Amino acid sequence: MTPLEPSAGGRVLSWPGCENVRDLGGLPTTDGGRVRWGALVRGDRPRSTAVPALRTHGVRLVADLRLAAECRADPGPAVPGRRHLPVLRDEDDVLEALDDTLPGIYRVILDRGARRFAAVLSAVAHAPAGGVLLHCHSGKDRTGLAVALALSLAGVSRQDIAADYAVTAVCLRLDDHLAALDDAVRDRSLRLFAEVTADTMLAALAHLDGRHGGAEAYLLAGGLPPADLALIRARLVER
Repeated sequence: MTPLEPSAGGRVLSWPGCENVRDLGGLPTTDGGRVRWGALVRGDRPRSTAVPALRTHGVRLVADLRLAAECRADPGPAVPGRRHLPVLRDEDDVLEALDDTLPGIYRVILDRGARRFAAVLSAVAHAPAGGVLLHCHSGKDRTGLAVALALSLAGVSRQDIAADYAVTAVCLRLDDHLAALDDAVRDRSLRLFAEVTADTMLAALAHLDGRHGGAEAYLLAGGLPPADLALIRARLVER
């Protein structure tokens, strides 16, 4: 495991077949606590070769945030505790069609997804004892927003949330993905990937505040039971 810079917190995890997995442990909270090691892991879709590492890391809930069509095309390994919790509408299967910029795409996802994100966070609150893995396809967009919401509830500063999000730009390799695209789509994908920066996540969090009253109000409006807020904080934070 390779430590990240102190400003980003957490650790990059070397799981076979995965590029973008990290433990969010060690991130400080604004009230003097820290995110508990092993409690929350973010990643790209796990391969069967990653299952031993996943189990060794203590993961007991694998929350798959992908669309049903993605899961049918690439189901991944059958692991105990896996739950399918998509955060996009079925018709929003092409993220690049939602807006011309990554911050704009994230605003659309958040505005349309409160109920689905609330279901993800409720699953985190009630997961079996152990770790939770949140993943989508590459662990960048949907996972990035779900993790940002979870860390916001835990009390992590927006600067540290954004710094962790930006690490994805270092972890992911785009060569294979881009090789399968035509020139026009490839150029657009490259431009959007260049926006995987701390400023993009800061813009998403600012939108949450300005449009929805912050992460807590957003999730409660989406149907997250108020009692789950305390469960999530107790699960993720050590004092």
